[in-house]
Amino acid sequence: MSEDTGLQRDVVTIVRADEYDNIGDKLKKGIEAVGGLPNLENLRVVIKTNLCSTKSSETGTTISVDIVRELIRIINEKTRGNCTISVVESDAERISANYAFSFLDYTSLEKEFHNVKLVNLSKDAKTRIVLNEGKAFDILEIPKTLLDMEYMISIAKLKTHVDQRMSCILKNQFGLVTKKQKSCFHPFLSEVIFDLNDLYTPDLCIVDGIIGMEGFGPIDGTPKKANVIIVGTNPIATDIVASKVMGFKPKKIPHLKFAMKASGYKEDSFNLVGDDIRSVETRFEFIRLRHYLLARFGLRIQKWSIYLSNFGFFLQKIRSALSLVGFTTVNKKMSFKDIVGMAKRMVFRLPD
Repeated sequence: MSEDTGLQRDVVTIVRADEYDNIGDKLKKGIEAVGGLPNLENLRVVIKTNLCSTKSSETGTTISVDIVRELIRIINEKTRGNCTISVVESDAERISANYAFSFLDYTSLEKEFHNVKLVNLSKDAKTRIVLNEGKAFDILEIPKTLLDMEYMISIAKLKTHVDQRMSCILKNQFGLVTKKQKSCFHPFLSEVIFDLNDLYTPDLCIVDGIIGMEGFGPIDGTPKKANVIIVGTNPIATDIVASKVMGFKPKKIPHLKFAMKASGYKEDSFNLVGDDIRSVETRFEFIRLRHYLLARFGLRIQKWSIYLSNFGFFLQKIRSALSLVGFTTVNKKMSFKDIVGMAKRMVFRLPD
Protein backbone atom coordinates (compact mmCIF):
# COMPACT_ATOMS: atom_id res chain seq x y z
CA MET A 1 0.00 0.00 0.00
CA SER A 2 2.66 2.43 -1.10
CA GLU A 3 2.50 6.10 -1.97
CA ASP A 4 1.19 6.82 -5.46
CA THR A 5 4.06 7.71 -7.81
CA GLY A 6 2.04 8.55 -10.87
CA LEU A 7 3.93 5.96 -12.95
CA GLN A 8 1.18 3.36 -12.90
CA ARG A 9 -2.36 4.24 -11.92
CA ASP A 10 -4.62 1.82 -10.11
CA VAL A 11 -7.93 0.85 -11.68
CA VAL A 12 -11.39 0.45 -10.17
CA THR A 13 -14.56 -0.57 -11.93
CA ILE A 14 -18.24 -0.75 -10.98
CA VAL A 15 -20.34 -3.55 -12.46
CA ARG A 16 -24.12 -3.56 -12.15
CA ALA A 17 -25.46 -6.78 -10.67
CA ASP A 18 -29.08 -7.00 -9.57
CA GLU A 19 -28.96 -10.58 -8.31
CA TYR A 20 -26.58 -13.43 -7.54
CA ASP A 21 -27.56 -15.44 -10.63
CA ASN A 22 -24.79 -15.38 -13.22
CA ILE A 23 -22.48 -13.84 -10.63
CA GLY A 24 -19.55 -15.54 -12.37
CA ASP A 25 -20.12 -13.50 -15.52
CA LYS A 26 -20.26 -10.29 -13.49
CA LEU A 27 -17.06 -11.15 -11.63
CA LYS A 28 -15.26 -11.99 -14.85
CA LYS A 29 -16.39 -8.71 -16.41
CA GLY A 30 -15.13 -6.72 -13.43
CA ILE A 31 -11.80 -8.54 -13.25
CA GLU A 32 -11.17 -8.09 -16.97
CA ALA A 33 -12.06 -4.38 -16.73
CA VAL A 34 -9.20 -3.78 -14.25
CA GLY A 35 -6.64 -5.70 -16.30
CA GLY A 36 -7.53 -9.33 -15.70
CA LEU A 37 -5.74 -11.93 -13.65
CA PRO A 38 -1.98 -12.34 -14.11
CA ASN A 39 -0.39 -15.71 -14.79
CA LEU A 40 -1.12 -17.59 -11.55
CA GLU A 41 0.02 -21.04 -12.67
CA ASN A 42 1.95 -22.87 -9.95
CA LEU A 43 1.47 -19.96 -7.54
CA ARG A 44 0.01 -19.93 -4.03
CA VAL A 45 -3.18 -17.86 -4.11
CA VAL A 46 -5.02 -16.65 -1.01
CA ILE A 47 -8.66 -15.56 -0.98
CA LYS A 48 -9.60 -13.54 2.11
CA THR A 49 -13.35 -13.80 2.56
CA ASN A 50 -15.51 -12.10 5.21
CA LEU A 51 -17.09 -14.52 7.69
CA CYS A 52 -17.45 -12.45 10.84
CA SER A 53 -20.75 -14.18 11.62
CA THR A 54 -22.89 -17.13 10.60
CA LYS A 55 -25.54 -14.83 9.16
CA SER A 56 -26.16 -15.43 5.47
CA SER A 57 -25.01 -13.18 2.64
CA GLU A 58 -28.62 -12.09 2.11
CA THR A 59 -28.44 -10.28 5.46
CA GLY A 60 -25.52 -8.22 4.13
CA THR A 61 -23.15 -9.70 6.74
CA THR A 62 -21.05 -12.38 5.07
CA ILE A 63 -19.71 -13.33 1.65
CA SER A 64 -21.73 -15.97 -0.14
CA VAL A 65 -19.88 -19.20 -0.87
CA ASP A 66 -21.28 -18.94 -4.41
CA ILE A 67 -19.20 -15.82 -5.09
CA VAL A 68 -16.05 -17.53 -3.85
CA ARG A 69 -16.93 -20.64 -5.87
CA GLU A 70 -17.27 -18.62 -9.09
CA LEU A 71 -14.02 -16.78 -8.37
CA ILE A 72 -12.23 -20.11 -7.96
CA ARG A 73 -13.68 -21.26 -11.28
CA ILE A 74 -12.35 -18.13 -12.98
CA ILE A 75 -8.90 -18.73 -11.49
CA ASN A 76 -8.89 -22.42 -12.42
CA GLU A 77 -10.08 -21.67 -15.91
CA LYS A 78 -7.05 -19.44 -16.43
CA THR A 79 -4.55 -21.72 -14.68
CA ARG A 80 -6.11 -25.08 -15.70
CA GLY A 81 -6.18 -25.79 -11.99
CA ASN A 82 -2.40 -25.57 -11.70
CA CYS A 83 -2.25 -23.41 -8.59
CA THR A 84 -3.05 -23.78 -4.91
CA ILE A 85 -5.90 -21.71 -3.49
CA SER A 86 -6.30 -21.08 0.24
CA VAL A 87 -9.60 -19.58 1.39
CA VAL A 88 -8.77 -17.93 4.71
CA GLU A 89 -10.42 -16.42 7.75
CA SER A 90 -9.50 -16.18 11.43
CA ASP A 91 -11.53 -16.78 14.58
CA ALA A 92 -13.89 -14.00 15.59
CA GLU A 93 -14.90 -13.25 19.16
CA ARG A 94 -18.36 -14.68 18.57
CA ILE A 95 -17.49 -17.76 16.47
CA SER A 96 -14.57 -19.80 15.23
CA ALA A 97 -13.59 -19.69 11.58
CA ASN A 98 -13.96 -23.47 11.37
CA TYR A 99 -17.57 -23.27 12.53
CA ALA A 100 -18.31 -20.45 10.05
CA PHE A 101 -16.73 -22.46 7.21
CA SER A 102 -18.96 -25.40 8.05
CA PHE A 103 -22.19 -23.52 8.79
CA LEU A 104 -21.97 -21.38 5.62
CA ASP A 105 -21.11 -24.40 3.42
CA TYR A 106 -17.57 -23.29 2.57
CA THR A 107 -16.50 -26.88 3.23
CA SER A 108 -18.12 -27.82 -0.10
CA LEU A 109 -15.32 -25.93 -1.87
CA GLU A 110 -12.70 -28.42 -0.69
CA LYS A 111 -14.84 -31.28 -2.00
CA GLU A 112 -15.49 -29.63 -5.36
CA PHE A 113 -11.99 -28.34 -6.18
CA HIS A 114 -8.84 -30.43 -5.82
CA ASN A 115 -6.62 -27.35 -5.34
CA VAL A 116 -8.65 -25.54 -2.65
CA LYS A 117 -7.98 -25.59 1.07
CA LEU A 118 -9.84 -23.80 3.88
CA VAL A 119 -7.44 -22.27 6.39
CA ASN A 120 -8.28 -21.00 9.86
CA LEU A 121 -5.45 -18.52 10.31
CA SER A 122 -5.86 -18.62 14.08
CA LYS A 123 -4.84 -22.30 14.00
CA ASP A 124 -2.11 -21.91 11.38
CA ALA A 125 1.59 -22.16 12.26
CA LYS A 126 3.02 -18.70 12.84
CA THR A 127 6.27 -16.77 12.54
CA ARG A 128 7.00 -13.56 14.46
CA ILE A 129 8.33 -10.69 12.37
CA VAL A 130 9.42 -7.15 13.19
CA LEU A 131 7.61 -4.23 11.55
CA ASN A 132 10.19 -1.45 11.45
CA GLU A 133 7.70 1.15 10.22
CA GLY A 134 4.50 -0.19 11.74
CA LYS A 135 1.91 2.34 12.85
CA ALA A 136 0.44 -0.02 15.45
CA PHE A 137 2.58 -3.13 15.60
CA ASP A 138 6.27 -3.51 16.40
CA ILE A 139 6.07 -7.31 16.24
CA LEU A 140 3.38 -9.33 14.50
CA GLU A 141 2.69 -13.04 14.22
CA ILE A 142 2.39 -14.07 10.56
CA PRO A 143 0.44 -17.26 9.70
CA LYS A 144 2.41 -19.60 7.43
CA THR A 145 -0.28 -19.45 4.75
CA LEU A 146 0.12 -15.67 4.48
CA LEU A 147 3.90 -15.86 4.71
CA ASP A 148 3.99 -18.23 1.73
CA MET A 149 1.29 -16.61 -0.44
CA GLU A 150 2.15 -15.11 -3.81
CA TYR A 151 -1.17 -13.50 -4.79
CA MET A 152 -4.01 -12.24 -2.59
CA ILE A 153 -7.65 -11.54 -3.38
CA SER A 154 -9.77 -9.78 -0.75
CA ILE A 155 -13.56 -10.10 -0.99
CA ALA A 156 -15.60 -7.80 1.25
CA LYS A 157 -19.19 -6.77 1.77
CA LEU A 158 -20.38 -3.21 1.21
CA LYS A 159 -21.60 -2.30 4.68
CA THR A 160 -21.68 0.29 7.44
CA HIS A 161 -19.66 0.13 10.64
CA VAL A 162 -20.77 1.79 13.89
CA ASP A 163 -17.25 2.98 14.78
CA GLN A 164 -15.81 3.56 11.29
CA ARG A 165 -18.89 4.47 9.20
CA MET A 166 -17.91 1.88 6.59
CA SER A 167 -16.48 -1.63 6.48
CA CYS A 168 -15.08 -2.69 3.13
CA ILE A 169 -11.73 -3.91 1.72
CA LEU A 170 -9.39 -2.14 4.14
CA LYS A 171 -11.41 -3.27 7.15
CA ASN A 172 -11.75 -6.80 5.74
CA GLN A 173 -8.01 -7.30 6.30
CA PHE A 174 -8.64 -6.90 10.05
CA GLY A 175 -9.71 -10.54 9.88
CA LEU A 176 -6.06 -11.43 9.27
CA VAL A 177 -5.33 -10.72 12.94
CA THR A 178 -5.16 -14.22 14.37
CA LYS A 179 -5.98 -13.25 17.95
CA LYS A 180 -9.54 -14.28 18.84
CA GLN A 181 -10.18 -11.38 21.22
CA LYS A 182 -9.75 -8.52 18.75
CA SER A 183 -11.70 -5.85 20.64
CA CYS A 184 -8.51 -4.63 22.35
CA PHE A 185 -7.41 -3.33 18.94
CA HIS A 186 -10.56 -1.26 18.31
CA PRO A 187 -9.21 2.03 19.78
CA PHE A 188 -6.23 1.67 17.40
CA LEU A 189 -8.23 0.41 14.43
CA SER A 190 -6.96 2.94 11.87
CA GLU A 191 -3.34 2.15 12.67
CA VAL A 192 -3.95 -1.61 12.82
CA ILE A 193 -5.83 -1.64 9.52
CA PHE A 194 -3.07 0.37 7.85
CA ASP A 195 -0.35 -2.02 9.05
CA LEU A 196 -2.29 -5.07 7.90
CA ASN A 197 -2.96 -3.65 4.44
CA ASP A 198 0.61 -2.47 4.13
CA LEU A 199 1.89 -5.95 5.01
CA TYR A 200 -0.80 -7.94 3.19
CA THR A 201 -1.74 -5.62 0.33
CA PRO A 202 -4.45 -7.30 -1.77
CA ASP A 203 -3.55 -7.73 -5.43
CA LEU A 204 -7.23 -7.81 -6.34
CA CYS A 205 -10.14 -6.29 -4.39
CA ILE A 206 -13.76 -7.39 -4.86
CA VAL A 207 -16.71 -5.77 -3.09
CA ASP A 208 -20.10 -7.47 -2.99
CA GLY A 209 -22.62 -4.65 -3.04
CA ILE A 210 -25.48 -6.66 -4.54
CA ILE A 211 -26.82 -6.89 -1.01
CA GLY A 212 -24.90 -4.77 1.49
CA MET A 213 -25.75 -3.55 4.96
CA GLU A 214 -26.81 -0.23 6.44
CA GLY A 215 -27.52 0.96 9.96
CA PHE A 216 -25.87 -0.82 12.88
CA GLY A 217 -23.20 -2.64 10.86
CA PRO A 218 -21.05 -4.59 10.38
CA ILE A 219 -23.09 -7.45 11.88
CA ASP A 220 -26.38 -6.20 13.31
CA GLY A 221 -27.53 -3.81 10.58
CA THR A 222 -30.21 -4.31 7.96
CA PRO A 223 -29.81 -5.51 4.36
CA LYS A 224 -29.40 -2.84 1.70
CA LYS A 225 -29.46 -3.55 -2.02
CA ALA A 226 -26.93 -1.49 -3.96
CA ASN A 227 -26.93 -3.83 -6.98
CA VAL A 228 -23.23 -3.45 -7.73
CA ILE A 229 -19.93 -5.29 -7.65
CA ILE A 230 -16.85 -3.13 -7.24
CA VAL A 231 -13.50 -4.49 -8.42
CA GLY A 232 -10.16 -2.74 -7.95
CA THR A 233 -6.41 -3.20 -7.98
CA ASN A 234 -5.77 -1.18 -4.81
CA PRO A 235 -7.58 -1.35 -1.44
CA ILE A 236 -7.58 2.41 -0.83
CA ALA A 237 -8.87 3.20 -4.31
CA THR A 238 -11.54 0.52 -4.04
CA ASP A 239 -12.72 1.84 -0.67
CA ILE A 240 -12.81 5.42 -1.98
CA VAL A 241 -15.22 4.30 -4.70
CA ALA A 242 -17.20 2.13 -2.26
CA SER A 243 -17.64 5.00 0.20
CA LYS A 244 -18.95 7.28 -2.54
CA VAL A 245 -21.36 4.61 -3.78
CA MET A 246 -22.72 4.47 -0.21
CA GLY A 247 -23.07 8.27 -0.15
CA PHE A 248 -20.18 8.85 2.29
CA LYS A 249 -17.23 11.18 1.87
CA PRO A 250 -13.96 9.18 1.92
CA LYS A 251 -12.33 11.49 4.47
CA LYS A 252 -15.26 10.93 6.85
CA ILE A 253 -14.23 7.27 7.12
CA PRO A 254 -11.62 7.30 9.95
CA HIS A 255 -9.43 4.40 8.80
CA LEU A 256 -9.69 5.38 5.13
CA LYS A 257 -8.69 8.97 5.93
CA PHE A 258 -5.73 7.66 7.97
CA ALA A 259 -4.61 5.34 5.15
CA MET A 260 -4.83 8.12 2.56
CA LYS A 261 -2.78 10.49 4.71
CA ALA A 262 -0.19 7.91 5.77
CA SER A 263 0.39 6.66 2.22
CA GLY A 264 -0.04 9.96 0.36
CA TYR A 265 -2.89 8.46 -1.67
CA LYS A 266 -5.25 11.00 -3.27
CA GLU A 267 -8.87 10.71 -4.28
CA ASP A 268 -7.85 11.03 -7.93
CA SER A 269 -4.87 8.63 -7.81
CA PHE A 270 -6.71 5.96 -9.82
CA ASN A 271 -8.76 5.45 -12.96
CA LEU A 272 -12.45 4.59 -12.68
CA VAL A 273 -13.73 2.57 -15.63
CA GLY A 274 -17.23 1.33 -16.40
CA ASP A 275 -20.28 2.88 -14.72
CA ASP A 276 -19.74 6.23 -13.02
CA ILE A 277 -20.45 6.61 -9.32
CA ARG A 278 -23.42 8.96 -9.68
CA SER A 279 -25.33 6.44 -11.78
CA VAL A 280 -25.11 3.79 -9.06
CA GLU A 281 -24.92 5.87 -5.88
CA THR A 282 -27.14 4.39 -3.17
CA ARG A 283 -27.61 6.31 0.05
CA PHE A 284 -26.87 4.01 2.98
CA GLU A 285 -28.61 5.00 6.20
CA PHE A 286 -26.20 5.25 9.13
CA ILE A 287 -26.80 5.32 12.86
CA ARG A 288 -27.72 8.66 14.41
CA LEU A 289 -24.86 11.13 14.57
CA ARG A 290 -24.95 11.41 18.36
CA HIS A 291 -24.64 7.62 18.66
CA TYR A 292 -21.67 7.59 16.28
CA LEU A 293 -19.95 10.44 18.12
CA LEU A 294 -20.56 8.68 21.42
CA ALA A 295 -18.95 5.52 20.02
CA ARG A 296 -15.94 7.48 18.77
CA PHE A 297 -15.64 9.26 22.13
CA GLY A 298 -15.70 5.92 23.92
CA LEU A 299 -12.87 4.62 21.73
CA ARG A 300 -10.84 7.77 22.39
CA ILE A 301 -11.26 7.35 26.16
CA GLN A 302 -10.31 3.67 25.88
CA LYS A 303 -7.17 4.55 23.90
CA TRP A 304 -6.03 7.17 26.40
CA SER A 305 -6.71 4.86 29.33
CA ILE A 306 -4.32 2.37 27.70
CA TYR A 307 -1.75 5.14 27.21
CA LEU A 308 -2.06 6.15 30.87
CA SER A 309 -1.62 2.55 31.96
CA ASN A 310 1.47 2.28 29.74
CA PHE A 311 2.80 5.55 31.19
CA GLY A 312 2.40 4.19 34.72
CA PHE A 313 4.37 1.09 33.70
CA PHE A 314 7.09 3.32 32.18
CA LEU A 315 7.39 5.37 35.37
CA GLN A 316 7.64 2.15 37.37
CA LYS A 317 10.57 1.00 35.19
CA ILE A 318 12.33 4.36 35.53
CA ARG A 319 11.82 4.38 39.29
CA SER A 320 13.20 0.82 39.56
CA ALA A 321 16.26 1.77 37.51
CA LEU A 322 16.93 4.81 39.69
CA SER A 323 16.55 2.72 42.83
CA LEU A 324 18.92 0.02 41.59
CA VAL A 325 21.75 2.01 39.98
CA GLY A 326 21.08 5.63 40.94
CA PHE A 327 20.47 8.82 39.01
CA THR A 328 24.13 9.41 38.09
CA THR A 329 24.51 6.03 36.39
CA VAL A 330 21.22 6.38 34.50
CA ASN A 331 22.22 9.91 33.44
CA LYS A 332 25.55 8.65 32.09
CA LYS A 333 24.03 5.79 30.10
CA MET A 334 20.94 7.59 28.77
CA SER A 335 20.44 11.15 27.57
CA PHE A 336 17.18 13.01 28.08
CA LYS A 337 16.45 12.43 24.38
CA ASP A 338 16.94 8.68 24.87
CA ILE A 339 14.52 8.66 27.79
CA VAL A 340 11.89 10.60 25.81
CA GLY A 341 12.30 8.19 22.88
CA MET A 342 11.88 5.21 25.18
CA ALA A 343 8.81 6.81 26.74
CA LYS A 344 7.19 7.26 23.33
CA ARG A 345 7.86 3.64 22.39
CA MET A 346 6.49 2.31 25.68
CA VAL A 347 3.51 4.64 26.13
CA PHE A 348 2.03 5.04 22.66
CA ARG A 349 1.65 1.40 21.77
CA LEU A 350 -0.89 -1.37 21.66
CA PRO A 351 -1.50 -3.51 24.75
CA ASP A 352 0.30 -6.86 24.77
